[in-house]
Amino acid sequence: MKKPIFIISIIFSIIVVLTIVRVGVENNVSTTGVELVKLEESLSSYRKANAILKERYLKEASLIEVSKKASSSGFVDAKSHVYLTEPLPIALGR
Repeated sequence: MKKPIFIISIIFSIIVVLTIVRVGVENNVSTTGVELVKLEESLSSYRKANAILKERYLKEASLIEVSKKASSSGFVDAKSHVYLTEPLPIALGR
């Protein structure tokens, strides 16, 4: 008669222990989910900022913008080009 009560008490204690473990795991997963959402939001904001910075860089690095800045700084286009038709002797043999 005592065997069925013993088996039922063991099964009941296993159920209680597994329920406590499940609650602990669910609590851990729920807080991890909140942190994951925060990380995804910050990643999204960094991606937006990166796209804006990339657009600004491409605008500033464009040839039209560079030529405007060069002309406003006083640089002018070269009117004559110098070409060397014959190679100059740089090092003479001994």
